[in-house]
Amino acid sequence: MALGRKYGGQAIFEIGRRLKWVKDNDLAHGEYIKWLESISMDRHQAQKFIKVSDSLSNGSTSNHLGLEALYMISTMPESERDKPQQLDSGETKKPDEMTVRECKFVDVDTFGDTFK
Repeated sequence: MALGRKYGGQAIFEIGRRLKWVKDNDLAHGEYIKWLESISMDRHQAQKFIKVSDSLSNGSTSNHLGLEALYMISTMPESERDKPQQLDSGETKKPDEMTVRECKFVDVDTFGDTFK
């Protein structure tokens, strides 16, 4: 897997589901990190795939987003994920309409410590 590549929305959810399944069902305790290394995947990248697949539905609106944008949305409080957000530019967009850069600049104070 090329880590620098953007993955299509549906693939991101499938990768997350499969990583979680392997982690939970296929490997002995402590073997997961070694296995990730054997497939050239960083554990933080794997955690993002799993977080996205656990936290968001695989809806058609998210199929155009890459892993970073989906991960940022998945760290928002669930109640805020579909609400329009005021951007610094004055524009109002829902999180799934934002670029990664716009997601980074959403007012973090609105969400407390849960938005990363």
